[in-house]
Amino acid sequence: ERAPFGAAHRAPRASRPLHGPAVEQAVMSGAASAFVAARSGVPTPATPLVQSTGARAGVFRASSSATPSPSSASAPAPAAAAALAASVALVGAALVARLAARRRRGGLASRGRAPTARQAGGFGPQTVFNQKRSEEKQDEISQRVSYLIGENKNGILQQLQQYGYCQIDGFLGGSIHGYPNKMRNQMNNLFNRGWFEQESEAEAIFKIGPYQIENQDRDHRFNSKMLGGAPGDGSEERVEIQFEVAPMVVNFTRSLIPALAKAVRKLTGGISDTVATAEMMVMCGNGARVDRRVSNVFGWNTERGFVPDPRKLVVMYFMNPNWSAGLGGHLQLEGVITPTGQTSIEPLNDRLVCFWADKTVWSMRPSQASLISEHQYTIFATLMAEDHNDVEYDPKVFQRWFPELRDQPMEWNYPKVERPM
Repeated sequence: ERAPFGAAHRAPRASRPLHGPAVEQAVMSGAASAFVAARSGVPTPATPLVQSTGARAGVFRASSSATPSPSSASAPAPAAAAALAASVALVGAALVARLAARRRRGGLASRGRAPTARQAGGFGPQTVFNQKRSEEKQDEISQRVSYLIGENKNGILQQLQQYGYCQIDGFLGGSIHGYPNKMRNQMNNLFNRGWFEQESEAEAIFKIGPYQIENQDRDHRFNSKMLGGAPGDGSEERVEIQFEVAPMVVNFTRSLIPALAKAVRKLTGGISDTVATAEMMVMCGNGARVDRRVSNVFGWNTERGFVPDPRKLVVMYFMNPNWSAGLGGHLQLEGVITPTGQTSIEPLNDRLVCFWADKTVWSMRPSQASLISEHQYTIFATLMAEDHNDVEYDPKVFQRWFPELRDQPMEWNYPKVERPM
């Protein structure tokens, strides 16, 4: 059962274009994680855009005994930054336009209806949603995710406010219903079909204030973007294949995003339930790791002007039934509210972790897995602030956690972002 490494695990890129020329150029330039909008009228590229337990702080167990309700400012890397910013510009413009339109209409609540989790998540084929609406409303895992987030809302808010992160153990009931193992198996099926690929060089580059950092941590770690798109954008076939192979993974992700967005709005001022990034990640042992990085860089200067980075909340879900401490792969969070300012979280099966994208440095220790059954599987999503003024970015907060930046001056004047009307 020893896992093969090398070329066999390096999935080829799609041989045909999946999007229009502008988006395709951004994707092929190596930019990461896609922003997907659920409702019609919003640009929805199907591929990502450029770019501990017990009584410890930030930890509690999911309330799973009850039954779910049936209803429920200069850019240091020109090529990478230009591609990322070009794609993010589409999303940023759409997000601002949507927020303005919502305010003009008086909000969704005034129209007497709220978007369903399926509508709001935006991943998976839209045609399936339109044709099987009544069937999807009965989707078991989506109901459970929405129910559990609602039931644990107060705990999530309390832990995020007090500690800067939140950890929920036994989120989907562990082995009771077998959801984590089923989702892992579906991700493994996608992996075996060549859907995962190594992170590009551009994706490994980020910035803190005016400084560019490039990580050298891509070996033996593979990612696959969660896809979503509107009918007619040329991506239907690939979106539907992903949904057919991993329906539970897609349903879990697109129900988690709107549920969490609704739950944390009290702390953030507004999280979009229609725009998000999501991907699947596999660490295949041999020292596979994620070096220190941040999930918000405040924004990018482009030919079109300044493009803000709206990323606000990161959520990770682990599916590792055979994990043990000797295998490594711990999630490291720095910049959280603990005596040392950091914490180490074991990637246990059925564990959900949330932390602030604009305040936290995160990494993953080297994985020492030697068997396929020990590979580390993670779903990784990022939620967006509806208003960039709700992003609390300060590069000096990140600076202390990067040894190469500790003695560097951090004089950084960020541009003012106008609040949308």
